[in-house]
Amino acid sequence: MTSAGEQLRLDGQDAALAAATVGHHDHPNRIEIALSELIRSGREFSADHVRDAVPPETRAWMTDHYNVLPALFGHHARRGHIHHVGWCSPTRRTRHNNPNRTWKGTTA
Repeated sequence: MTSAGEQLRLDGQDAALAAATVGHHDHPNRIEIALSELIRSGREFSADHVRDAVPPETRAWMTDHYNVLPALFGHHARRGHIHHVGWCSPTRRTRHNNPNRTWKGTTA
């Protein structure tokens, strides 16, 4: 059974992903492809690695749609595709040195 708070978090992630698909662009798909490749690689990765793997225009789009990538991480974690393995310092100044989780795919 899912608690009310957990359900609100899941609903928010679903809403962020749904809103990201509005418009004539392929940014969510590009992010998903980059994330899937990192999952399959067997290497440890963070959000910065995903950002580095997408085209510059998608990276710029992600600045305005900052909830999409965390929602995708949550989606893959809930389905058992990735698991949290550690922490790292983000490279983006806008993160103000708040730590990023590092992840690893459960299947290589």
